[in-house]
Amino acid sequence: MSEEQITQEAVPVETTSTETPQPTATPVSTGDTPASWKSSISEEFRNDPNIEKFTEIDALAKSYINATRMIGQDKVAVPNKNSTEDQWNEVYAKLGRPETPDKYSLNVESDVVNMDENAIKNFAEQSHKLGLNNKQAEGILDFYKNNMEGSLQQAKIDTETAQAQSEQQLRSEWGRDFDSKVQQAGALAKANINPEVLDMQLQDGTRVGDHPEIIKGFAKIASMMSEDKMVATESESVNSVTDIESEISAITNDTDGPYWNKQHPDHDKIVQQVYTLREMLNADKQS
Repeated sequence: MSEEQITQEAVPVETTSTETPQPTATPVSTGDTPASWKSSISEEFRNDPNIEKFTEIDALAKSYINATRMIGQDKVAVPNKNSTEDQWNEVYAKLGRPETPDKYSLNVESDVVNMDENAIKNFAEQSHKLGLNNKQAEGILDFYKNNMEGSLQQAKIDTETAQAQSEQQLRSEWGRDFDSKVQQAGALAKANINPEVLDMQLQDGTRVGDHPEIIKGFAKIASMMSEDKMVATESESVNSVTDIESEISAITNDTDGPYWNKQHPDHDKIVQQVYTLREMLNADKQS
């Protein structure tokens, strides 16, 4: 009898581990409402204020990426009402403020506005006190320059408009006598009124020297002078160069008259009249 070989079938043996498996957090949903992504993290982090403010996980990821990019970069501590002047100066320096006011490079030029050097120097000093960097200071100065240019250009337009309206009104009243009357009025005004006064603007924006009533007033005075009401001569008109020259000669050749006699009560008035007549003469010669 042959020896039977008995083969036993290997049966797997179940082993018992002493380690406790860690539970895996999974989003929990109730009914048809999807679970929040915050449900997948532990409650310790889920309730942290820095996590609660995020409603989308993409927003959290973006915030984390931006934070990592900031690592290694210069930081600027934001001062508060209790910060010292040195702390503020430190911040200003980090934000690009020059060391001293004269270090500003304010390249602002204008063909319209007179950029006064002293004014720019004072502006640079004030900008330095306020902690402005060069770009900020130059931007403010450029804004100011543009406003000034706009104001001056508008003032020029207003002046030219007023002059055109005044000329139109006076031409309609004086007709052919317009040119001679305007020249005489202008000469009289120039001889007796400070130019700064003539350049002053009235409430409606019109220059004093351009107002038709002012021009008519000076023209009337010039006419009175030509009628021998202010200058003691026998001529009836000073509308020509010859007449004006005759008026001047009559006054200045009278050696016994008030023009040469400083003690005469009319001396100053006659001297002023001669000066005015000479201005009127120059105006006629230039026309």
